[in-house]
Amino acid sequence: MGESSRRSEARASASEEQTCKFGTVVRALWPTKPALNLAQRAGLTERGAQYLIDGKRKPNARAALAVYAEIIE
Repeated sequence: MGESSRRSEARASASEEQTCKFGTVVRALWPTKPALNLAQRAGLTERGAQYLIDGKRKPNARAALAVYAEIIE
């Protein structure tokens, strides 16, 4: 039983990493108050931006373009 629980924990952490890649990029671009920065640039609420960063929602076009614009500057 110990091995199967370890495997499921590894899968859960791997899936969290996959869903939070957007959040990792946002946090790298704006280390202080990433949700506020993303919200202002993408025209979102801060709470909505936090959902995107946490991986609870998929990034929309506005959020993706805001991150892209910051990267190419």
